[in-house]
Amino acid sequence: MENPDIVIVDDDPMVGELSRDLLTDAGYKVTLVQDSMEAIPTIKAQMPRLIVTDIMMPGITGMDICKAVKSDRALKHIKIIVVSGKSYQVEKQRAFQFGADFFLQKPYNVETFSSTVKSILDGVTANPAPPPAAPMSSSIIHENEPVQTSDLQPGQIRVTVWGARGLPALMPNTPSRYGRQTSCLSVETKDHLFIFDAGTGIVELGREIVAKKRYYKDIWICLTHFHLDHILGLGRFAPLYDSNFSIHLIASNDPEKSLKEVAQSTFYSSFALTKQPPKAKIDVYEILEDNYELFPGVKLSAMYANHPTSTLVYMLDMLGKKITYAPDSEIWGDATAFQDYDEKFGGFCKGSDLFVHDAVYTDKDYETRKHEGHSGLSIVVDFAAEKVQAKELVLWHANPDYSDEDLDRMLTDAKTRAQAKGFTMQCHLPQERHSFLLQGHP
Repeated sequence: MENPDIVIVDDDPMVGELSRDLLTDAGYKVTLVQDSMEAIPTIKAQMPRLIVTDIMMPGITGMDICKAVKSDRALKHIKIIVVSGKSYQVEKQRAFQFGADFFLQKPYNVETFSSTVKSILDGVTANPAPPPAAPMSSSIIHENEPVQTSDLQPGQIRVTVWGARGLPALMPNTPSRYGRQTSCLSVETKDHLFIFDAGTGIVELGREIVAKKRYYKDIWICLTHFHLDHILGLGRFAPLYDSNFSIHLIASNDPEKSLKEVAQSTFYSSFALTKQPPKAKIDVYEILEDNYELFPGVKLSAMYANHPTSTLVYMLDMLGKKITYAPDSEIWGDATAFQDYDEKFGGFCKGSDLFVHDAVYTDKDYETRKHEGHSGLSIVVDFAAEKVQAKELVLWHANPDYSDEDLDRMLTDAKTRAQAKGFTMQCHLPQERHSFLLQGHP
């Protein structure tokens, strides 16, 4: 069989097949790959002239494909077009950094798609690469109570907020009732502790664990991504320096930085915030968008988020309860056949008992901050109630520039909107140490 001109890598059948048909009609020989894990073997076997790849896919991402192709001496001559609805400027810069020849935003113009491909193959690039980027029913039994020292009963799940604020450009001097620590959420059962993100909030959590000598069977730390506000406290997590603990560190690799590299720089670099190596047993798990059974009865699901860089959202399913954690996720509210994140994400987390989601902006501010990676308030409230059918909505990633009065108004607006639209879902904008106690099945 003659080698194809083009290999298309896209897990969305509608978009992938449309792209294939348009290019086939234009006279090109085309192979469509819908499983991204098969992309590199297919590319090596068929040696096309051009690759057209999506960014967000289960398995490996389009950025990973760019990096793998351009770092392989036998493949680096192959041209690459990245096609994605994830059209943040930083993603475009990253695509070019990893070797893409062109970035095409979804939904693309079907009338000009083939001619765009032809211009790339012929060496006439329509948009040159930008300059390099700078470095970059769940019932609440109690809430707003400090963590209790007594053990949880079988079937109980305690969810505690240790930090839910964004990282400001300038550290504030003013106190806040909502706290100033960055992202960290703990989910605790009688025997296990799950921690989502290692922002500065994880420092106080670690101190409490060690002070009260609460020796869990395992501690699972699940990082959504490697932006500074989500990993800044990791090196100061006290149980890391106590040999009584076993800690499992989970995240998705990013083409710029792997999880192992993050751990290495956090624990062993001369630039690290800590000056001693960890004493706990540490396992590193580099995961993909998939479902993982951590142990019997506990499933962790991961999906790529609509946010710059390789970012995950997590859903923890255990004891008959579903907890979704999506601190950096932009819901657009205008999904199309080409931009299906809202639909896909809604299916991923449908039926969540506790739905923790990015709500950085007021509706007014979101009008000027669209497509930067964070969500607006009303879109999140509607999505949580209508698509997710969540029982409780926890508004997350509070804007560091908003005053307590601004945040109070956001919470009031969320509750008012939910009530006006007849939603039974409860809305929360948590303060630090705000706890939810869920009663699951023993």
